[in-house]
Amino acid sequence: MPTTHDFLERCDKLAVMGGTFDPIHNGHIAVANAVLKEFSPRRVLFMPGGHPPHKPPVTDGEHRFNMALAAVCENPAFDVSRLEIDRKGRSYTVDTISELRKICPVGAEIYFIIGADALMEILTWEGAERLLSMCEMIAVHRPGYKLDEQFIKNLRENYGAKIHIFEGPLLEISGTEIRNNFSHGQGGIVPRCVEDYARSHGLYGTEANPFEKAKAQLKSRLSPRRFHHTLGTVIEAEKLAAHYGADVNKARWAALLHDCAKEYSSAKKRALCELWGIPLDPIFESRIDLTHSLLGAESARRDYLVTDPEILQAIARHTTGGANMTLLDKIILLADFIEPHRDHYPPLLEMRRHAYKNLNKALRIGMKSTVNDLLERGNAVHPATRAALKELKQTETGGHYGKNRSFGTKNRT
Repeated sequence: MPTTHDFLERCDKLAVMGGTFDPIHNGHIAVANAVLKEFSPRRVLFMPGGHPPHKPPVTDGEHRFNMALAAVCENPAFDVSRLEIDRKGRSYTVDTISELRKICPVGAEIYFIIGADALMEILTWEGAERLLSMCEMIAVHRPGYKLDEQFIKNLRENYGAKIHIFEGPLLEISGTEIRNNFSHGQGGIVPRCVEDYARSHGLYGTEANPFEKAKAQLKSRLSPRRFHHTLGTVIEAEKLAAHYGADVNKARWAALLHDCAKEYSSAKKRALCELWGIPLDPIFESRIDLTHSLLGAESARRDYLVTDPEILQAIARHTTGGANMTLLDKIILLADFIEPHRDHYPPLLEMRRHAYKNLNKALRIGMKSTVNDLLERGNAVHPATRAALKELKQTETGGHYGKNRSFGTKNRT
């Protein structure tokens, strides 16, 4: 892909932020925003390093460019350059600034954002004297680092350097730490779009056993009680799927993520429904906590990169059921009802007694009990639940579904 910088031809004030960006993280974004506010450049240009001499990147340049672009593209004052990753051989900052000087208007102000510790070593850089003459330095303090004022004075007096000491955001984030977090299923230090990109491309060890990584993420986000219930639902869903000839892997994923949005606050659930364009009928509107199934499906897609429509539907339907349920829909609903860690409640033993003999009957017992409970409390019953109960009653007498026997709706989505 060729390097194009047409957007800089009219940029008379530019701030350049270099780095390996392996990956770009929230600290980079915070510093860039602070520089934008303090120095008012027309553009902050992120420059992923190609083959820097001091700090070789772990990840291919194309991935690092794409992650940086995803992280900043919505900010109208930010952009990303391919100049260094497209350059063959070593990437020296002096060559980069020289190239930018040729693109920007004559006399343009160019700032180079640099860590204060790196500034102390700048005379060891290739073409350091020429670099100091071509741009102004914005030296950003790092936590716990003490500047050598005499060295800075020397740069100014002997090299004509223009140096701005900038006490910006004190965000010290190690790229190694971020990559280790990824390999253990943790994120949060990078923009969400960067985390999604890294996971979807298997970067930083994320390709190994995605189910276990998703489970680790859930463990850190759910209460111990909710996570315990989730693991029980996974166990039961796997057993039911194997018994009835369904896809066991789909069942375990749907079961794992069915309550991933359960513990969001009511306000957050309402805000996410609006943000993600999830329509609310009157019952969902009045009982917003029910939407955790709909939000769970969307979170499974966005946060855990699940794309299978049958899995997403099973998650979305596990609170209300619905017409024309698939075998997977029914398995997740029933597993949620009868998982082995459930505290005892009136229909539990009866459902477990029928679960591996007649799934429809077991499920109808549970849903009917839920409906009765709702009516006793004066709550409305969702139409999807009524439709599910009607179909379950019709199919319940159609036979007992034993091992390796499946419903006619198994492959419907």
